[in-house]
Amino acid sequence: MRKWLLALSLLLCFYLDNVLFPLLSRYGLHPDMALALVVSLGVLAGPFAGGAAGFFMGLLSDLFFGKIVGLTGLALMLSGAAAGFFYRKFYADNLIIPTAAAMICSFLKEHMFLIAAAAVGARPPYFRTLATYILPCLLLTGGVCTLMHLFFKHNLYRPLWRKEAIDL
Repeated sequence: MRKWLLALSLLLCFYLDNVLFPLLSRYGLHPDMALALVVSLGVLAGPFAGGAAGFFMGLLSDLFFGKIVGLTGLALMLSGAAAGFFYRKFYADNLIIPTAAAMICSFLKEHMFLIAAAAVGARPPYFRTLATYILPCLLLTGGVCTLMHLFFKHNLYRPLWRKEAIDL
């Protein structure tokens, strides 16, 4: 059940991020569902699971919809691995940790994309981009990560915790 739920969540986030939200969003503002999923998975299952899921989702996103292959995969992999730092820590049960991690990772991911855009010759106005795109997307991603973490904590983490307790 756990693997099916995780696979379904990965596919749903991939679809929402790359197909539905770009069609429905106004001014391109939408939460980064893949980042929220990867951060929540990193906190609950560890840095390897978060990084692997992030790399897989980012690489698929770049192959199908991106212009630079590997950049989204790298950003999501680093986000999942960074969130995995809180794996099995006593304060990781708190909702503030994954929410803050998702917001910080979203901020860094968007800046990574700005640096890549500047490297290929684009010159977006930084402060306007920060105020009108990065900060609203950061807040949306943090809110989605809170809800997603609640869902995964209840459906994925508790059965895993019970299995570890039985094995002991």
